[in-house]
Amino acid sequence: MKSHQADRSRLCAVGIVEKVFGVKGEVKVHSYSRSLEEFESLASVLVGKSEDKVVEKKVEKVSLRGNEIYIKFCEVNDRNASEALVGHFLFVEDAARKRLMPGEYFVDDIVGMSVCDVRKNVLGVVTDVVRYPAQDMYIVKAGAGEVMVPAVRAIVRDVDVKNRTITIAPPEGLFDGLE
Repeated sequence: MKSHQADRSRLCAVGIVEKVFGVKGEVKVHSYSRSLEEFESLASVLVGKSEDKVVEKKVEKVSLRGNEIYIKFCEVNDRNASEALVGHFLFVEDAARKRLMPGEYFVDDIVGMSVCDVRKNVLGVVTDVVRYPAQDMYIVKAGAGEVMVPAVRAIVRDVDVKNRTITIAPPEGLFDGLE
């Protein structure tokens, strides 16, 4: 196992280890955007609490149970070893990142973006993206509270990754009382 420091190209979080499964070292992974097939295509991932200090782990097996993804890493062969990975992010180098269709974005692209209305009034900053079956919701820190903004074309008019801004046409009353 080789430890990697911050001298690498940009790392992208593709998931997080949620919990242990069984006694043979398997873990349940919450995927940020990858499907089972995309995880299966990875020979290894970088695992760590942050991008600064990660350890390369070779992927032995990827499986699906219901809609949940499970990974078995080489040399992680018991429950104790897999418990040590809970809460760690799974990173890939930017070059290994999944290629998206136009109009699709990674969660880490969206989080931290400024949110403006169509008149360019700043409404807040995206702090999280929550995935629901119908659509994603952008959690926007706005003044004294948070607002859940549906990530649908009728509301989200433009996502400018380069300038880190999202322009929305919010329904009347969505941001009332949060100035």
